[in-house]
Amino acid sequence: MRERLIALREQRMRLLGRASAERESLAGYVARAEAATGWLEKGMRLVAGAKRRPLWVAAGIAVLVALRPKSALKWLASGWSLWQAYRGARLWVRRLAPALLAAAAARREA
Repeated sequence: MRERLIALREQRMRLLGRASAERESLAGYVARAEAATGWLEKGMRLVAGAKRRPLWVAAGIAVLVALRPKSALKWLASGWSLWQAYRGARLWVRRLAPALLAAAAARREA
């Protein structure tokens, strides 16, 4: 019986060490993911600011079209591509945000 308890204690210590290493590894992945999504948050704030000032955005576009119509078409194509990328990224952020927030909260508690 005593040998079994000693074996269980050793196994518990190994598992605790493994769990600690896995938590540290996961925290590193989460930290890199948070750093990588920093630019995305800035872009989202920029878009939110543009939504609050639609008249300024429209005036800027009108000036661009009036001054350089060919450049405006290029900008329109680039803007459309960026818009599609933004929508896709926003979808991914909404899917991943709960997991990232939970991992960050767990890291703060630890």
